[in-house]
Amino acid sequence: MLNRLLYEFYKSANNGRQIASLPDGRRLLLVHSEITGPATLRLMLARREAPQGMADFEDVGALVGPDPIVPDAGPWGFGGSMVVVADTLHVAWTGPHGIQYARATWAGDKFRWDRARPAVEGDYWLGDLFVVGNGLALTWHQIHDRQNESVGIGWFDGEWHCSDVQRGKPMFAPVADVDRQGRIHLAWSDAAEQLYYARLDKLGGKPEVELLGPGGQPTILVTDDRILIACVSGYAYGPIRYYVKNHQKWQRNAPLTVTSPWLTSDLVHSPGLTRDRHGVVWLFFADSTRRSTFWTRWLGDDWSPITNGPRIYYRPPHFDFNLLPIGRLCVEKRSVTEVVRFQSQPAHSEVSRHRLRDIGLLLTCEAPLGCVEFRREVVPDLAADSGRKVLFLDMLEVARTENVRLHVETAVKHPKNPLMQTGPAGSFDEDRVFNHGTVLLDGGKYRMWYGGIREPRPGEPRPPWWDWIRCGYAESDDGIHWKRVRVGLVEWNGSRENNIVPYMRHAPVVIKDEKDPEPKRRYKAFYFWNSGEHLDIARTGKYDKQYDPRDELFLMDLFTSPDGIRLERHEGEVRFPGEQVKPLSAIPNSVFRDDDEPDPNRRYKAYGFMSLNLRRRGTSYLFSPDAQHWTAHPEMPLIDPAVRGTPPAAGGPTGQVHDTVCFPYEGYYLALYQDQHEPSNMPIELAVSRDADTFHHVKPGSKVIPVGDPDDWDAQTVLPSTPVILDREIRLYYGGGTERKPPLDGRPKWVALPGLATLRRDGFTSIGLVSDKQSGSLVTIPFRLPQPRARLHVNVDCPGKSRLRAELLDAKTGEPLLGYSLAECKVITGDQFDATITWTVNATLPRTTNLVRLHLELQTQENSPKLYAFWFQPR
Repeated sequence: MLNRLLYEFYKSANNGRQIASLPDGRRLLLVHSEITGPATLRLMLARREAPQGMADFEDVGALVGPDPIVPDAGPWGFGGSMVVVADTLHVAWTGPHGIQYARATWAGDKFRWDRARPAVEGDYWLGDLFVVGNGLALTWHQIHDRQNESVGIGWFDGEWHCSDVQRGKPMFAPVADVDRQGRIHLAWSDAAEQLYYARLDKLGGKPEVELLGPGGQPTILVTDDRILIACVSGYAYGPIRYYVKNHQKWQRNAPLTVTSPWLTSDLVHSPGLTRDRHGVVWLFFADSTRRSTFWTRWLGDDWSPITNGPRIYYRPPHFDFNLLPIGRLCVEKRSVTEVVRFQSQPAHSEVSRHRLRDIGLLLTCEAPLGCVEFRREVVPDLAADSGRKVLFLDMLEVARTENVRLHVETAVKHPKNPLMQTGPAGSFDEDRVFNHGTVLLDGGKYRMWYGGIREPRPGEPRPPWWDWIRCGYAESDDGIHWKRVRVGLVEWNGSRENNIVPYMRHAPVVIKDEKDPEPKRRYKAFYFWNSGEHLDIARTGKYDKQYDPRDELFLMDLFTSPDGIRLERHEGEVRFPGEQVKPLSAIPNSVFRDDDEPDPNRRYKAYGFMSLNLRRRGTSYLFSPDAQHWTAHPEMPLIDPAVRGTPPAAGGPTGQVHDTVCFPYEGYYLALYQDQHEPSNMPIELAVSRDADTFHHVKPGSKVIPVGDPDDWDAQTVLPSTPVILDREIRLYYGGGTERKPPLDGRPKWVALPGLATLRRDGFTSIGLVSDKQSGSLVTIPFRLPQPRARLHVNVDCPGKSRLRAELLDAKTGEPLLGYSLAECKVITGDQFDATITWTVNATLPRTTNLVRLHLELQTQENSPKLYAFWFQPR
C-alpha cells in the first residue's frame, strides 16, 4: 500500500542511469541531494579507472540547481538520468515544467555543455533514458488528472517526438531495455501494485501491452532468449519476485527472496538488473533489514544462490552497528550493445583492459543521514592459464546451468573422535583440550598446539578466565592418534615435566614460514592480547607490559623459533590508523603469509574473532609487512553478524559470527566461520573472497561442520582451525565443545576436545544434478585457452552408472569446436580426483586465440555425479 512518501519515492524510476562511463573508462555519477523529490543534481567524475569509493571522484559541479554549470537547467531536478554515446554525455531530468534534456561533449579534460531544453513540456515525469541504435530515447509518465494518467516514449532526432504507450489509472513511469534487434521492452507498475509489460518493434511503433500480475518498482533486462523483470511484491514491503518470458510464455510472479531461509522475513527494495562483460545477467537489491546489498545471477534456468554485496560502512563509538541503511540503490545498467562491443575487442586492447571490469553501485541513505557512496562488485575472468583450479564457490566462472545446483559439502567427522581426552586431575588441561589451536603437517609428522584449560575448583583462587589457559603441545604420526610431548619449559605444580609451551595461551596460532631466510625465524607464533588483559596491563602493569587505553592500538607479541617450541618474543602492535577506532578486541584465529599479495604491507594476513563490544562479535582482518607490526582493515567486521544472522541481530548476542579462520586455496580466500545462533549452537559455515577484503557467504545455512547430536561431545560448539591440505583430503581439525554431563561440583562446566572432520580435495562445494533429473549441464563464461596447448582436468565423483562429458564451444556462435563436441568426448566415470578429459581424436586442447566456453554435462541413472573442480594443465 502506498503512502505519500512512498509515492514520491517510486515516482523516481529505478533505472540504473545514474552511473555511466566515458570512452576512457572513467566513471560518472549523477548524485541527487535528496533521495526523493526536488533535488540538486551534481556530476561526479572518477579520478582513476577503478574507483573504490566516493573519495576517488571529483565534483564537476551542479548540473541542475543553484548556480548550475548547464545553462537554463532550472532550479531543481527529479529522477535525473544520463547515458554516454561516443564522446557525448546526455542527461535528462524532471523539472518544474516537464522533462528537461541537456548534452555535453567530452573534450578530454572537461565537458562543453549545450543549453538545456525541454524534451516534453507539461506534467511529465521521467522514467528512463536509453540508446536505441544511434538515437536517444526516454520514457515518461504524464498526469492528466487524479484518475487519468499515461505512460509513453520519446525519442530525439534533432528534436523530440512522443507517443503514448498506455493510458489509464494512476501509474509510474516505465523502465526500458533494448534487445539485439533494436526492439524496445518496457516495464512499469500502477498505484494498485500491478505490473505491466510492453514491446515496441520500433520508435513510434504500436505497443503490445500486457498486464502481468502483481508487482512494483520493476527493473527489466532482455537476453537473446528471455525477458526478465524483477520487482518488489508490494510498495510498503518486500520481498523480491520476478517474471521471465521464454518461448512466448511467461513464468509469472515467481518468488525469489521469500524462499531463501536467509532472507525470508527481510524488507528489500530497489531491484536492479544489469549485464556483466561476459553477458551474464545480475540482479542486485537493497536489504533494509540487514543494511546491505545482495545479488544473484540468472544462469538460464534459475538464479544462482543469493549472496551479500557491497554496503555502506559506518563506525559508531560503541560498535553497536556498522552499516548504514540504504534508502536507494542504483545499479549500473549496461546495454547489450556495450557488451557485444566489448567482447569483439582484441584480448589486449585498451577497451578490454579498462572497461567493464566491475559493476558500479550508487548507494544513498535517506534523510537525515543523506550519505552517498559508490561501491563496485568485481567481475572476474576465467584465467585458464593461471595453473589454478576453478572451484564452484561464488559461481562467477559459470554463465549458464541446466538442471544442476550448487551444494556445500558437509565434512565427515572421523570415527575416532574425539582425538584426545582431557588431562589427569590437576593438569593444566584437565577440563579442556583444543580450546582453539593449530595443527601443522611438518616433515611427515603432525604437530598440534592447543589451548588447555583447568578451571579453578571451589576454594582455589579464581583469576580472570584468560589466566586459566595454557598452550599444550602434542604430536602424531597419522594425525589421528596423538601423544602429549613433554618439552620441559614451563613449571606447573612444581614440575617442568609437562607439555606446556610458554607464552601462548588462548587461540594458539603457529605457522611455518618457509620463505623466511633465517632458520631461527622459520616458525612464527602469535599472541594478540584481549580486552581484559589490556585493562589489567593499564591498571597494574600486569604481565610486565605498559598500555594506554587512549591509544588506537592493541598489543601483540610475535614469537619466532627454529622448531616451534623454543620461542623468542618480539613485541608488536595492532594499529588503527586514520579515521579508524579500535573495537573491544581483535584476536586472530589464523595467520598466513600471502606471496600472491601485490602490496608488501599486506604480506602477512590474520583473520579471526573480534569483540565489537561485549555483546557483538564478527570477523577481524589484520595485515602486516613483517608479522610483527599490524594494521587493522578499515571496515571491520569483514563478516558482519548483521548481514549473516538469522534472524539478523545487529547488537547481538544472538546471530553472531564468532571465530573465523581464513586461508588461501587455488587463488581463492576461504573462510570457515562460526555461525553463532546462540552460545549453545555454533556450527561452521563457508565464505569466499577473491581479494582477501570482501567475503561472500556460500549458501548460508549449509554447515561445513555441524554441531553434534545433543549427547555428543561436540553438541554445542565447533572451534575451527586452519585446515591441513593433503593430496586427496582436506583435514579440518576442530575443537568440539559441550557442557559436562553431569555437571562438575554441582555447576555446569564446559568441556572441549579436539576432533577431525574431512573433505575430499577441492570438496568444499560441488555441482550436482537437481534431485529428480538424470541429465544436467553447466556452461562457463567466455575465456581464452592457455598457450601452448594444454589438457583439461576435472575432479569428479561419478558413482554407479553416472558419467561426465565435456565440449568446447565457440563463444560467438555457441557451436562446438570441430573435434571437441560432447559426442566425441570420452566419458569420465568413477571417483576421479584428477581425470584428464579427451576426445576421439584429440587428447589436448586446440591452439586458438578465440574466445571459447566450456560445456560440462552430468548424467546418471541413479545417484548424481558430483563435480568439484576443473583446471587446465600443460601437456
